Amino acid sequence: MGDLRVNPSGSPTLTDFLQRTQGESVIVTSEAGIFNGRIFSVEKSQKENQIHTILNLMDNSGIKAIDITNLKNLQFEDPDLQGELVSALGMIARSRVKSIRTLKISLKGDGERRIRLSYIRAVPLWKTSYRLVLNEDGIPRLEGWALVQNTGSQSWENVKLGFVAGQPNAFTMDLSTPRYITRQNIDIVSATPIGPTSYAKAYPSGPSSSRSQSLAEAPSMAMDEGMYGYELEDQYSPAPISSQASGIRSGNFYRYDVKLPVTVDARSSAMIPILTQEEVGKSLAVYDPSYDKVFKGVRLTNDTEAHWAAGPVSVLEGRYYGGDAMLPEMIPRNTWILTYAVHGTLEVQKIQTVESQRISALKITDGILYRIDKILRETTYRIEGDEDELILIHPRESGWKITGSPEVSEETTGEYRFFLKGWNDPVAVAEEYIISNQYSLNSFGISQIAVYMEWKDISPQIKRALEKITELKQTADDIRAEMNLFSNQITRIERDQNRMRENMKVLDMESDLFRQYVSQLEVQEGDLKEISTQIKKRQTNLHTADKTLKDYIISLDL
Repeated sequence: MGDLRVNPSGSPTLTDFLQRTQGESVIVTSEAGIFNGRIFSVEKSQKENQIHTILNLMDNSGIKAIDITNLKNLQFEDPDLQGELVSALGMIARSRVKSIRTLKISLKGDGERRIRLSYIRAVPLWKTSYRLVLNEDGIPRLEGWALVQNTGSQSWENVKLGFVAGQPNAFTMDLSTPRYITRQNIDIVSATPIGPTSYAKAYPSGPSSSRSQSLAEAPSMAMDEGMYGYELEDQYSPAPISSQASGIRSGNFYRYDVKLPVTVDARSSAMIPILTQEEVGKSLAVYDPSYDKVFKGVRLTNDTEAHWAAGPVSVLEGRYYGGDAMLPEMIPRNTWILTYAVHGTLEVQKIQTVESQRISALKITDGILYRIDKILRETTYRIEGDEDELILIHPRESGWKITGSPEVSEETTGEYRFFLKGWNDPVAVAEEYIISNQYSLNSFGISQIAVYMEWKDISPQIKRALEKITELKQTADDIRAEMNLFSNQITRIERDQNRMRENMKVLDMESDLFRQYVSQLEVQEGDLKEISTQIKKRQTNLHTADKTLKDYIISLDL
């Protein structure tokens, strides 16, 4: 609208609109007559306590002031401009109904033909609900219903329904709104001298099983004996449903086609049986350490070509309600474990012991001592109760590795699973945690080496090497100790000499005490010379001892 000569957007007042069109030629009809000219301005004036809006028009004869309070008609003298105004108003009207689109379909050609036109209307996704019935042997039968909802205001009368199971990627995109590429505004760059250039260095480019259910312990309701005329211990299972749909695989999806037409009233729902499958798995127990509980469960296997859509599952144990579970999307040849209730006759007690960190291996090479420590722990599971099979879940923690246990049947990123069919003895899972460190032997003190020599599993070769290192380090340390003694003697002599020199400053040079100080200084200077000689000798010995120690450490490969 901003690019038009007339812009009626925003529902402007007549005064505002005329101000926007300043300079345009108009024809005005009022009670005073018919006038034409170009719009000069619009102003307000007060006359006899009334405010009047005045339109000032200009032509070759001058400015005419027209009171537009009594305006009867106003139109632009330019017919193109008048048509542009009418078109702009139409554009504003159409923009209020953005969901309406006109679709033109061309059926070019000769002869009579049958044409079928169809459209897609958004309706709620269909949902599934299942019933899992366990017989006395714990073998489940899976029954499924499709729930369809008619949220519209018109009833579906004898419609043909099909339910597609799958997870396609779906999105919408606006194809009707025009899109333009805005060109970048480029200025002309004046030529400038080229200065120093540089380029950054470049590098070549380098190329489970889950459970979803409520874990609340829902109370199971048993019927009194006389309610239905049979005793409580009698086995009873609901009769299997009769599926009202046939299934067929279509590309990547599976479609359930309802056999008979269906009628669904407006704003109503319908549940249609689409699946009945016998012997889809086996009942079992699952110990989950996250809750420290044993749950009743079922291992489901989809041996069909059908895609079982996700949905809630009500589990019946014979004629009794057992609990609820959640079935995920199950594609053909997929197996899943569902749990639906806390187990009432099976119990697992977990006991865990952890040993303190200890050395497990030492290695010396290139002057480095490589140390491997281990932390051992054992988790014992004591199982009591009856069940055909128990899936024992053991947490899988980072850094811990299983070393001794029953064979791992399955594993995920966060857990190990053991499939057990007998548990007369406790089940023990042994694990270890490895800690690796390395140290420079040159930086080790004698006391640190002694710690490793006390390790009971140290090899004789490493022990002898550490003893040799201790001996060489002791030799070097003894030399350093002697050098420290000599350094202390020098410090003591220099302190004594400073004292005597200060006293000599105030003494008569011919006095006996002055002569005594001179004699003592001569003796001490001789001592300092001898000590310096001894320190140089020790420095040579220390250099030799350090080199011998370093060469010996580097030569080790144990």
